[in-house]
Amino acid sequence: MILSLLRLPLTVLNSARQLVSQTFFVAVLFSVITWTSILLYGVFYWNYIPKSSHVFPVHLHFESRACPAGFCDFLMANVTIVRPGQDDYLARGQRYKIYLDLEMPESEANQRIGMFTVVLDMISEDGEVLKSTHRSGVLRYKSMLVKLFSTLAYIPMLLFGSAEEKQTVSLQLFEKYVEDYSKPATQAGLVIRNSHIEVYTATLKIYADFTGLRYLLYNWPLLSAVVGISTNFFFVSLVALLSWNHLTPAKPKPRRRSSDARKKGAEKAKVDENVDETEGTDMPSLLAKLELEWKDYDLGGSEYPPPFECFPSETPLIRP
Repeated sequence: MILSLLRLPLTVLNSARQLVSQTFFVAVLFSVITWTSILLYGVFYWNYIPKSSHVFPVHLHFESRACPAGFCDFLMANVTIVRPGQDDYLARGQRYKIYLDLEMPESEANQRIGMFTVVLDMISEDGEVLKSTHRSGVLRYKSMLVKLFSTLAYIPMLLFGSAEEKQTVSLQLFEKYVEDYSKPATQAGLVIRNSHIEVYTATLKIYADFTGLRYLLYNWPLLSAVVGISTNFFFVSLVALLSWNHLTPAKPKPRRRSSDARKKGAEKAKVDENVDETEGTDMPSLLAKLELEWKDYDLGGSEYPPPFECFPSETPLIRP
């Protein structure tokens, strides 16, 4: 009793130490699996979801091109989609929408030219034109009365330069442009087929049109992250559990004998017991017992001798 009381603090201390070590191990394992799941989802998202938008400034210049009147000076520009030293191609197989934004003054020249045509050529690295498109544009119409009231309303801002008399014309050049797998586009060639147009600035914008799984991942990032990280956590935990069971040596299990083997063992034990009892009986004792039985027979006057046992019996003999 005293020894048990003395050993009680050591037992409690060992149990607490074992509990702390197990808790620490589980916490470390949970942290490693969680961060591994987050890292796997981040790598997948980074490689699977391409950049959603590309914006390129367009520097226009005049260049002579053949036209019905002979040679005309058109506004042209070559936009480099892939910058030197960077592998920033458009995602191959991804669908894109391509726009051209033209910032134009509401001048008399632009009002007179009316509609104009814009040509866009997607060019590969070896100079081959992969795809080409033509789109037309025009300034939005404003009547003289609207211009008068608009000017009167914006006179203070127009005087101080915070507002300008200009319009932004946005042209959708490609609605479903798909990047080629074998030959990606590296340049975009722009031509504005009008020699009298006036443009402040021009900007080429490329937007990714996501569909399917990319659409879900891009438009619902939080929900997608929770589902993706949870799925990774399940599979990483499953792999860790299977690896632990495979690497940990299994404890030997006691062999279970079948019913037939148990029956044979019992019969063998019974036979051995009988043999031991037979071997333990000495011959003089057996002869003395037989002699007593014969004497009892002579005294009783029985006609037939009583049956006798070959082996000693534990029950006493009953005289007739």
